[in-house]
Amino acid sequence: MRSRSLSVVVTALALVFTACPVTPTPEDAGPGFDAGNPPAKAACSGGCAEGQICDAELRTCVSACTNPTCGNNSQCRETSPGVHECVENRFECGGNLCEPGETTCRAGACACQVSLTGGSDTCQINGEWCRNGACESPVQLEQCVVGSTTARCPTGWTCNDQLFGGGTGVCLRTCTNENQCNRGEVCSSIGCLPARLFGADYACDQHVADGDGGLVLAELADGGVGGPIRRIVAAGNTCLVKSFSNGAAVVTDAPGQGTGNCGYSFFRLWARGNYAYEICLPPGTANLNERCALDTSLGTVATQCNTGLTCVPTHQGNEGLCRKTCNAQPPAFGYAQTPACNADEACVNYHRYQDPNSNSVLGACMKRCNVFSADAGTCADEGTTPASCVPTQATGELTLTLDGEGVCIPQHATTATLGQPCDEVDPFRGATCASGQMCTSAGDGNAEARCTAVCDLTCSPTDGGTAPASCATRPNATCAGGKTCTRVTSSTGAFVGFCL
Repeated sequence: MRSRSLSVVVTALALVFTACPVTPTPEDAGPGFDAGNPPAKAACSGGCAEGQICDAELRTCVSACTNPTCGNNSQCRETSPGVHECVENRFECGGNLCEPGETTCRAGACACQVSLTGGSDTCQINGEWCRNGACESPVQLEQCVVGSTTARCPTGWTCNDQLFGGGTGVCLRTCTNENQCNRGEVCSSIGCLPARLFGADYACDQHVADGDGGLVLAELADGGVGGPIRRIVAAGNTCLVKSFSNGAAVVTDAPGQGTGNCGYSFFRLWARGNYAYEICLPPGTANLNERCALDTSLGTVATQCNTGLTCVPTHQGNEGLCRKTCNAQPPAFGYAQTPACNADEACVNYHRYQDPNSNSVLGACMKRCNVFSADAGTCADEGTTPASCVPTQATGELTLTLDGEGVCIPQHATTATLGQPCDEVDPFRGATCASGQMCTSAGDGNAEARCTAVCDLTCSPTDGGTAPASCATRPNATCAGGKTCTRVTSSTGAFVGFCL
């Protein structure tokens, strides 16, 4: 089976990553100098900061180091007279000096930090990525450092910079045919790539229904009737499974019986964030609320989700539970959000992704809850997995909601008790605390994430007023153990605080 050409990929990505030049605007001399030149002023007359030197030609302060960025966890310093170098900022946790890239404490141990919405994290200084609190070498479609001897791609993969250019490498699996790639990928001349990069024929699509239980058929030029018409569908929908051979994508599902799941394949880049390409993943055999994994290789069908489901990584690592797919795009007038969840469920944007076309965002259905409600504050088990009511926003925009509304998040195998260190601050990656608590470092001078109870600020008035009578009976409304209900957000109308 012959590998595909790279030309279509380079063309597509050139459109995505090419920035438009900015035309400079001429500056007005200003009222003080209309009749002549301004008074002479020395370059960098205000002085330069530590780690900077004055560029007399540019007349501005610049980094004194040969690498002007110095990475996320280092800064430019003068290590000896006239000599500047990028020096690591080392963090301490529990009296122990942490490794480069580890900038916080998690469950009492040094840990790295990762952005909830972008590709960057503190392990970039090592050419690595933060996973489960540890800096690890890059893997599939993650940015890598070409030629690195310490942060290498996995065996059988290469750090290839032909895709993005400019020295920006990503880990690509080497291949000679599709059987060596993950499901939903195509073997190209530089390695396995998301199928969608190769044009509309490789997109998620479905046959068009005619409203009478049949399919809309194509009209041929000679007046005859052709095969069923297909249309592209967005993430979260089911799609037609295809095989890739001889440079073509061939539908293998029966007409009108699309069994695949339209999901995402992400490129993760440190500076540019995450770039999603929609791909049609053939179904696995794991059903609703059964354990799954993010591995989409050919030999892991048993841990891939069945039709209409998506694997939400609510357990440690890349494991999670299969949940019903939905459209997490914010509502728009005249636009129906399909597929939708049940009335008592929220569509959780667990990728915290925003569709640039405002079309559809892959989400997962989870039960709604409210930490201040006696009726809706308790979560039933998700299959055999216990769940916690976490006051986090389903849209992924706010980690802590303003009013106590939340969603039932499946718990990790082990959860911490109130006030004890916890190991996952992103609620969408699984609950590590009990209902009505957040795993957060708020109020902890050592940045140690702990299970912290939430509370209702209106039940602890600071203006001398009287708290509502319902505060005496509503769960999680007030603090115990000598804690004070403390405001942690300046958002207008927010009344959820932390017991600190």
